[in-house]
Amino acid sequence: KAVLDAIRDALRENGYLPILFDFDKPATKDITSTVETLARLSRFIIADLSNPSSIPHELASVVPFLRTVPVQPIILASEREYSMFVDFRNAYHWVLATHRYSDTTDLLAAFKEKVIEPAEKKARELTGR
Repeated sequence: KAVLDAIRDALRENGYLPILFDFDKPATKDITSTVETLARLSRFIIADLSNPSSIPHELASVVPFLRTVPVQPIILASEREYSMFVDFRNAYHWVLATHRYSDTTDLLAAFKEKVIEPAEKKARELTGR
């Protein structure tokens, strides 16, 4: 949770309005539908693959269908991507190279250059801007 909070704060500091997919189930929709709706509104998605729980399902629900929303994966350097993640990178060019970080301080030190800028560059490329 501390990493997600740090990402949210760093995005705000860079002029973005972050939405974290770490909430309770909405009363009127299932979680997958909510994630899909929010992903469609996003400029880009930052997906922390560290200790994955629901992220494989969430990515499977949005990556194949959102060709103009880049996905910037990040992961703790001490962990490995979940086994099927390589399929996303191989099949969808809007899934970027995974940025590895050793801790929250390390992630924040390179956040703009290694996370935001590649995602923004791909977003501009995908939307033709």
